[in-house]
Amino acid sequence: MTDESLRLTILGASPAYPNPGGACSGYLVRQRETSVVLDCGSGVAGRLRQWLPLDKINAFVISHLHPDHYFDLVPVFYILRYLEHPAEPMPLYVPPEGRAQLRRLGKLSSGQPDMFESRFAIQEYQVGETYAVGDLEVSFYPVQHYVPSHAIRVCGTDRRMLVFSSDVAPGSWLIDAARNADLLLCEAAILERSQDDPDPSKRGHMTAAEAGEAARNAGARRLLLTHYRADREGLREHHQRAAERAFGRPVEMAEEGQTYTV
Repeated sequence: MTDESLRLTILGASPAYPNPGGACSGYLVRQRETSVVLDCGSGVAGRLRQWLPLDKINAFVISHLHPDHYFDLVPVFYILRYLEHPAEPMPLYVPPEGRAQLRRLGKLSSGQPDMFESRFAIQEYQVGETYAVGDLEVSFYPVQHYVPSHAIRVCGTDRRMLVFSSDVAPGSWLIDAARNADLLLCEAAILERSQDDPDPSKRGHMTAAEAGEAARNAGARRLLLTHYRADREGLREHHQRAAERAFGRPVEMAEEGQTYTV
């Protein structure tokens, strides 16, 4: 029976480097017969294949072009080339200028600039546009990071809303994107403010407490922390407690392999 609920499966929840046994940024969003992958960082391609074949994916969507968010498009390319053969090129939504960056990566990886274009239907998304991907609606909101980065809002058929923060500095941009979200999937990559640039205009990440504050100010109903360090004892609890104090209600921690109903 087709599942009518909007569901989020965590493929990878690590920061720029994998937590022990973990994978970098990657999330599978499903409703009815629609399946969309948000980000595709290191280790995500293998995790994805545990859930469904690639020819069942409607699109890949990349929040920004840092390696821990898109480098596993390389193994996905080879899966599409050698193992699975969708009837049409795989839709791939990338930030503005993303096509040129993929051409550079293709040349470095295989000597062929059109490597990705041979298997993906690449579209550079635009802020302010809403894209229909199967049963889902996907839209993008610019946020502050070290490179152009976009929070991603996914609305299901029942109008329930998932917002993925991408990598982001504290500020109104995320609050605007996450306004009244049913579930905010939010990064918490740094342990303390001193680990980021001292200039607020040059910051690119958030602490768990800052994620909790953003979720509270946005009126999000639930907060799920991701992109967090968990490479030593007690860090998960540290993130969770800090976020809960700021959010004012329970906070969940993204667990790789777990599925959450939005």
